[in-house]
Amino acid sequence: MSQKVINVIIEIPNGSNIKYEYDRDTKKMKVDRILRQGFVYPANYGFIEDALDWDGDELDVLVYSSESFVPGVQLKARIVGAMKMIDDGETDTKLIAVHHDDYRLDNINSLEDLPKGWLENVKTFFSTYKNWKREGITKVPGFENVDWAWKEYEHCFKLMKEYGYLPKKEFVEKMKKKHPEKYEI
Repeated sequence: MSQKVINVIIEIPNGSNIKYEYDRDTKKMKVDRILRQGFVYPANYGFIEDALDWDGDELDVLVYSSESFVPGVQLKARIVGAMKMIDDGETDTKLIAVHHDDYRLDNINSLEDLPKGWLENVKTFFSTYKNWKREGITKVPGFENVDWAWKEYEHCFKLMKEYGYLPKKEFVEKMKKKHPEKYEI
């Protein structure tokens, strides 16, 4: 199996309680909010600049590493799988990757190679971190393998090329009509 390596821009460091978010219009990082109830991100959280997810934002990537990377830094990441997520009725996939240039992670090539319990921690975090807004606002139906994740990346890459110029709200409305299966009613 060939390795699937992508460039990821980090938005949020591992262990942070600050939700930073990239703004495509201004091309700047913004502080979105402070997480509630003692929540901290269980991984470095970033995005792929040239891939557009169904929620109208860049495709998210959770980068497994014992290190915490500074917001705004770009790194090479090796895709090992994906987490399917629904956020307030919209598909919000998270690719799962490891820092490609960290020799200590050379042995991790699939979700099965990650430390036991890490995926469960990630699932619990993303299933509950927004419950202060509304119970069950986010759902994590499960995880997928590298091949599924790569196909999703390729599809999101095409979405960015075709629709990346649209404002987020307009993109989501258009996609809800074209691909209703990607949106929970």
